[in-house]
Amino acid sequence: MSRFRDMWMSGKYAVDRKSKGEVDKRAEKEAAQLMHQLIPEPSQQLYQDLSARRGSETGKWLTGLAGEAPAAAESWVQAHAKAVDTFEEARVWIDALFEEFAGLTFGFNDRVVGTDLFVNCEKAKIVETRDEDIWYHPVVKTIQGRLATRFWCLYVKGDGDKIAIYLFPNEMTIAFKAGQISDHDSPPLLVAEHKEADGRKFWSIQGGEASLATIPPLAKELFGDLIRLASGKMDSSELFSKRNEKPKLGENVAVGYKSDAQAGAATAAAEVTLKVDEAHLHEACDLLDKVIEKELQRLYQSTSKATPGTPEADQLRREISAVTTFRSKIVDAFETFTKEAQEILNPSPEPDRMPMPTPRPLGR
Repeated sequence: MSRFRDMWMSGKYAVDRKSKGEVDKRAEKEAAQLMHQLIPEPSQQLYQDLSARRGSETGKWLTGLAGEAPAAAESWVQAHAKAVDTFEEARVWIDALFEEFAGLTFGFNDRVVGTDLFVNCEKAKIVETRDEDIWYHPVVKTIQGRLATRFWCLYVKGDGDKIAIYLFPNEMTIAFKAGQISDHDSPPLLVAEHKEADGRKFWSIQGGEASLATIPPLAKELFGDLIRLASGKMDSSELFSKRNEKPKLGENVAVGYKSDAQAGAATAAAEVTLKVDEAHLHEACDLLDKVIEKELQRLYQSTSKATPGTPEADQLRREISAVTTFRSKIVDAFETFTKEAQEILNPSPEPDRMPMPTPRPLGR
């Protein structure tokens, strides 16, 4: 597994708003083409089918959940009621979504640690950027968070008006953060819009109310979408479920996926050597990533033997959370370093000269 090497290589596709003044439209189209080329051909139909169904059926499904979904946790209801503006309402909604993602991630990773399907959950945070398109450069605030497997990313980005949810290959993360990928060329999978009616404020997806109570089932659907694309497997029957069950690989998510057919499994080498005088930073980070992978394997193995709800199980879960948070921070920092370093090494590349990578094998 060479997560950081791939990240370093992907940095060349990012466009810097500051140096260009505005995003070149040709660069946006180039990025959109690049994203679709990164999706393996057999997976492109799956991506299109998934996008189409999410785009046409989610609102109706949410409406059907009204009155059926258990009440939202009182803490989230109170936090939403106390929000001083729509931006704070978006933050509460996204935080609740990622709390669900965190629980789903912990339960799912137990059986996929060490493979390309292992999920990293990066909690949402407020990101401030300056809008270079306006002369006085106002600060724009958004809430951003993501789930990521080895090769795929589910990205959530919201503000006071809308919350957009995207699915794209990991190689496009830096370009996405740089603003090179527009919603016009690469539309989000889902968009929740802030609405107000009859004195009520709420979030709506395709006309269906996306209340706090609907977040748990919605989170399971979105988590499943990430796994479907990452594994290259999907059965139409697994979408829009109302059953209260955890995602089980090959059974109710990525139906048909065989755990013993993980051809792309990212197994860590038993022994790795690194020549410090010759090593690149991404090689050192990849070595650390392998150590982290081994530590996670050890922790999850211990968790499987611990009795749920005991102090031992709780401690192991906190340790896993600490290790995965550490890894997420390393990834985030390396993305920033990669973008800045690539801009220095390759200043303002022409969009039509940007190299196109070879599509990955199915499910990767």
